Amino acid sequence: MRYLTLLLLLCLSVWGLALPSGALEQGFMFWRNQGINLSGLIAVALMGALILMATRPHWLEQRLGGLDHMYQLHKWSGISAGSMVFVHWLLTKSPRWLVDWGLLQLGPKPAGAHIPDAWRGIAKEAGEYCFYAMILFIIISLVKVLPYGRFRQIHKVGAVLFLLAAFHSVYLLPDPLRWAPFGLLTLTVSVVGSLAALWSLFGQSGRMQRYPGQVYAIHRHEGNVLELEITLPTDFSDEYLPGQFALLTFDQQEGAHPFTIVREDVQNGSIIFAIKALGDYTSRLAESIELSDPVTIEGPYGRFVLPEAKSQEYWIAGGIGITPFMAWLEGLAAEGERRPAAHLYYCVNSQQEVLFADRLQQLAKLTGVKITIVDRQLDGFLDASRLNIDEDTQLWFCGPKGMRTMLLTHVPAAQLHYEHFDFR
Repeated sequence: MRYLTLLLLLCLSVWGLALPSGALEQGFMFWRNQGINLSGLIAVALMGALILMATRPHWLEQRLGGLDHMYQLHKWSGISAGSMVFVHWLLTKSPRWLVDWGLLQLGPKPAGAHIPDAWRGIAKEAGEYCFYAMILFIIISLVKVLPYGRFRQIHKVGAVLFLLAAFHSVYLLPDPLRWAPFGLLTLTVSVVGSLAALWSLFGQSGRMQRYPGQVYAIHRHEGNVLELEITLPTDFSDEYLPGQFALLTFDQQEGAHPFTIVREDVQNGSIIFAIKALGDYTSRLAESIELSDPVTIEGPYGRFVLPEAKSQEYWIAGGIGITPFMAWLEGLAAEGERRPAAHLYYCVNSQQEVLFADRLQQLAKLTGVKITIVDRQLDGFLDASRLNIDEDTQLWFCGPKGMRTMLLTHVPAAQLHYEHFDFR
């Protein structure tokens, strides 16, 4: 969130520099116009940041601490941008409403006011349509009533909206501000955002991290879990760190979905995923996937990677959340490292849901990590209050949101590490 704050402060700074010396003595219409300028700049800057994040550049994902943090920032940037667009629209309409209500009288236009022209009218209309479309777009995004494939297609509308907003902002820049810091910032975010929007519209988001792959092996486990082994170029393995995930695309219409990598097989040149049927898409995937099917892999992404050894650490997995910890264990075993201070709690609804049971026991012996399986039918839920937690203890968690909420009631947030993705 600090990047969002810095962007807002930058917008406020260049706006403040543009204020004349006698600004405090001005009346309503002056400050209304200044409010339009400020809200417009903040809105287009936030929308530009949204579009840039949507292209998933690797350097930005690393800078923000993982794709999950980038998605969180993307969400709040969208909400903030929508709020600014709404304020901008209200300020634009306010004189007409105030005159109609008898609360404001407008004098003649000052000398040097803009003379209406065709392009200026088009720019205003573009901003008007952008406002209504963006409010509807944000509502659809937050409610999440559409299937992912349809939602992904509609999401591309955001790139078109930004192009309209950029045209509106640049063309309607007041002449005295065009080459001042205010105007230069507006031009910069408009150009950068427009390039990102075009990149997205042409289907190039994440292109630099895409690799062609093929389904090499399929294993089906209890609990509706599908294990896929996929062969791919070695370039991916060169970038991969245990605990990361990748975006898999089996159907271009459906688009990419994120799945954690369980391990890599260097000899076969492949990586293994464990995918649980949690929704319509993953349920269909388990029935339709076949050997030798082509797949596009994008990544690796995420910063939920094997941490440095601590004096005391707990790894807590819920259901399919065991996958990144399996990757950690495999990584330790591959390097011949031991982690006796680590204790993995693997929480399942029943013994039938335990994945990789034999391999887990092997890895426990190889790495020294203590593994405890918490079976809800036999043991109940994990009682976090019984964990030996002090100010130096670090905990890593992957699993359902409800488990995470429970852990946060017993563990200081600074000591609990997790990815900000929600799944059930």
